[in-house]
Amino acid sequence: MWSLPGASSVTVTDRPVALPLLHDNVARNHVQNAVAVRELTWAQNLDQFPLAYDLLLGADIVYVEETFEDLLTTIDRLSDQRTVVLLACQIRYERDSRFVDLLRDRFTVQLLHRSRDVKIFSARKS
Repeated sequence: MWSLPGASSVTVTDRPVALPLLHDNVARNHVQNAVAVRELTWAQNLDQFPLAYDLLLGADIVYVEETFEDLLTTIDRLSDQRTVVLLACQIRYERDSRFVDLLRDRFTVQLLHRSRDVKIFSARKS
């Protein structure tokens, strides 16, 4: 059985429409024995996930303002004070910056890296 160094359990998620591609990517990287693929629609069925993860990674998930509250609910529910949340965001519009402001209402947020219009943030529950 293949394992991921430093990780006892890894879960990757996406919306239902993207799950076949996600399963394919996991298989192509030969990590299907080490990575669980799960459906996740923000703010839905969160009781089916552990109470908190050690690390949450999100890339290019901040772009539809109507989903910001559901995204925040999901991040909040899947984390606790020890969870590190890393978000890579391309700041395209002012609304994208508003998401970071909303995140700051619930988390301590640090800008870790900036490259052109892409920013990487670290967040922890306050």
